[in-house]
Amino acid sequence: MNEQYVEARIREFSKKRIFYENFAEQVLNILKVIIKEEYPDIKIASYSKRAKEIESLRKKLRKDKYNETSEITDLAGVRIITYSKKDIPLIAGIIKSSFDVDIQNSIDKTLSLGNNKVGYRGDHYVVSFSADRARMPENKNFKDLKCEIQVTSLIAHTWSEITHEKGYKFEGELPEELERRKNLLAGMLELADLEMDAYVESFDSYVSKIEQEIEKGCLKYQINSMSLERFMAWRFPDIAPQIFRDVDLILNELRLYGLSTIKELDELIRSEYETEIRKAEWRSLDGIIRNILILHDAELYFTKVWNPSMNQMNRKNYELYQKFGVDVDRICNEHNICIV
Repeated sequence: MNEQYVEARIREFSKKRIFYENFAEQVLNILKVIIKEEYPDIKIASYSKRAKEIESLRKKLRKDKYNETSEITDLAGVRIITYSKKDIPLIAGIIKSSFDVDIQNSIDKTLSLGNNKVGYRGDHYVVSFSADRARMPENKNFKDLKCEIQVTSLIAHTWSEITHEKGYKFEGELPEELERRKNLLAGMLELADLEMDAYVESFDSYVSKIEQEIEKGCLKYQINSMSLERFMAWRFPDIAPQIFRDVDLILNELRLYGLSTIKELDELIRSEYETEIRKAEWRSLDGIIRNILILHDAELYFTKVWNPSMNQMNRKNYELYQKFGVDVDRICNEHNICIV
């Protein structure tokens, strides 16, 4: 490659780099909005965007496969990393329906590896704005620009980062033993990716089963964070948004109180207390559950569960306990609790 031409391309890109940065940001913002709207339950590990670094472009232009007519399609870049590999096709569908995709320069790394090789797996799409989107005032500066969107799983991304720093930059072939170990590691990570998908599917199935059975009044489930959250959403649907300030703490309190199933907790709820909840408009599920326990058996709670370091009581709760016949003055006196 002609070095003068390389430097001329670098100077040209340096002047426009800010446009590519803004373009990548705009592409990413569009994707975030659409993903949230169409698939609100998808968990994204991270979003990122960038314009190509000057030195990275210089090295790319110096490679033999590039010449003066070669198009560089990754001057702007967006990366979406999912926790689960199964979400990648959903995001790919959004990309294809939201942008013009340069099929020739896009690549499915999984397909390119084939069935007999291991390594980085992910989808890379080179996109530009459609004519309609490019006409929008906020996009007019980005007409005809191209952006590479990479969509991959967190595990596959980890592999990519490791090999990019420790493998791809190694000049020449790796020694046989290192190559073998690298391939073994790639295989292990691919299996981990598959197992993660299987786990997520089983997890979602378990959560769905809990929701369906609790809706039918089946409360046989052991108390854990998932079953407790689903139960509270079912039992107190008027509370929105529902907030757990420290779910691990309240799970421990339930255990110390002697409860192990959702059914046992449900049986403690007094109908009069439900009325008070609606009137008071409480949002903290921790406090609501704690009050259920105290109103059912204050002596048990303050003997077995109460943490002495919690030496203050909210006046709103104090008045609630009084209203329901709890000898709260004696309890506060015995446990050195002050009313605030």
